[in-house]
Amino acid sequence: MKKTVENLYPHSAALFRFCKEALEIRYDGNVKVIDQDVGAILGYDPADCSHWKKGKKNIRALSTLRNIADHLQIDEQLLIGIASGKVGLQEAIFEYKGYGNFSMSEHPLEKLKKEFFKNPAKWQIDNRIRTFDELFNIDRDWVLQTVRSVLSMGSFEEAPIHVQEVYGLFPQVSLVMNPALEQEIEVDVQDAGEDGKGWRATVAYQSTEMKPYLRFLLLKELFGLLCASKQFDNITPAPAEVRAIQSSIFALHILIPDHLLLKEVETFESSQDIVAQLTNVFWVPKSLMNIRLRER
Repeated sequence: MKKTVENLYPHSAALFRFCKEALEIRYDGNVKVIDQDVGAILGYDPADCSHWKKGKKNIRALSTLRNIADHLQIDEQLLIGIASGKVGLQEAIFEYKGYGNFSMSEHPLEKLKKEFFKNPAKWQIDNRIRTFDELFNIDRDWVLQTVRSVLSMGSFEEAPIHVQEVYGLFPQVSLVMNPALEQEIEVDVQDAGEDGKGWRATVAYQSTEMKPYLRFLLLKELFGLLCASKQFDNITPAPAEVRAIQSSIFALHILIPDHLLLKEVETFESSQDIVAQLTNVFWVPKSLMNIRLRER
């Protein structure tokens, strides 16, 4: 009986899984994605498609990766990272989805307005129904002031900012690494009651390596926990849609603070790719650095 070699090229198999999930994200559940849809990106017949899926076909030629990048409309560097094993599947999917919203765009606002005026009582906070503008105010200035307060607590003067050190500023929140987790991040809160005294939380992460995208996610979790337990000054109640945006702003500016960004930009060689240089210094994904630079 002939012995077959399974998964000879594991990174190619990971690339196949990424492409399939990327197509599912694109179609948003409206179309069932099958294996042949992935193979069709490169014009593969069912046999070649099966070999690619099972890791029996090596997919790493730049021209091939460029074709996939064009089809999925993504940076081919992400695909090169997957094909070389430098970028894991979870990280790649997160990069493809993006880093969430950093402001309330017109489309989400219109949807929220319909929901709000249809059932205002749903949005009660502290037994009071707020106006729409009051309820969905991001209060960016407060978030940035909170960022400055946290950074001053740690006296951070060099990039990159270490997430473990930020967590260390809040002894009531423990950050632990647990490779046995079934999901990427798991949060356990020990609620001490309405007064908040004795409140404790543990944030566990699965990866054995503190990847740049994971740093962003962990800081978002920290912000949400500290808001929920009223650990910040001048905090006001907010719906989940607002907290999600506030947490993204918080994480972005903790990882790339104003004073360190200005400091690094002044020292860089302008003839080289500044974004790439900043990405390496701050240990953040290129897409996240682009978001940060567009703010300035």
